[in-house]
Amino acid sequence: MTGQMARTHLDRKNVKLGSLIYRLRQAIDVLRVIGLNVNGAKQIGGHVISLNFLWFVRLLTLESISLTVCKIFDSENLTKGWKRNSIYGVMARLTKHRYTPIQAKNVERFGRKFGNFNPCSNPTAFLSQTIALFMAAHKDAFVCMRKFRNEHAAHSEFGAKRENLPSIDEFEAIFDFSVEFYKLIGAGILDIGPASFPPDAGMGLWRMLKNLGLTDAKFDFPPKKSTRPTKAAH
Repeated sequence: MTGQMARTHLDRKNVKLGSLIYRLRQAIDVLRVIGLNVNGAKQIGGHVISLNFLWFVRLLTLESISLTVCKIFDSENLTKGWKRNSIYGVMARLTKHRYTPIQAKNVERFGRKFGNFNPCSNPTAFLSQTIALFMAAHKDAFVCMRKFRNEHAAHSEFGAKRENLPSIDEFEAIFDFSVEFYKLIGAGILDIGPASFPPDAGMGLWRMLKNLGLTDAKFDFPPKKSTRPTKAAH
């Protein structure tokens, strides 16, 4: 019964984490759609598509991204009463988890995907290593977002300068890691089918821009061209 209760608690935390990841997906998509279409909106004119409105939504979206990323990677500290629906909050429920061989293999596969090639003799410790490696690889992005969150999104710091936030690619990398961790816990450990994260808000904004007359509105960046050399024809 205790194991079942712990499993249920782990599942509930992972579901809450999934809600945060869904919110991050929406914010990234809205930010990208605005950036890709602001010049087209200028050409149509402010009487049709308000640039002030797009600027305001962009600002709210940046604040949402910084807040949500910080929530996803927030620390859990039970001695201070911090019970978080974060990656670290989920990790706190795994400290006494007994992994089956299949679960341990799923953890190892997750770690290898994100550059952890250490032995996976202790799956929970291995997961902690993987998270630390990822955050170290994207240290500048996390530092920048925490600074933005502290000085602008959560508070209004006197004299704080507004600096550029990380690129869309960095946001996508953080989203991808978060999703893969969420899926690992849901499908790889709990054997529960994970939720999907459709681009509802970004697609809605894209459709709205098209309906307002921006017929060539863009939803995503064009595919990157392959840099691999092609074989010469014989």
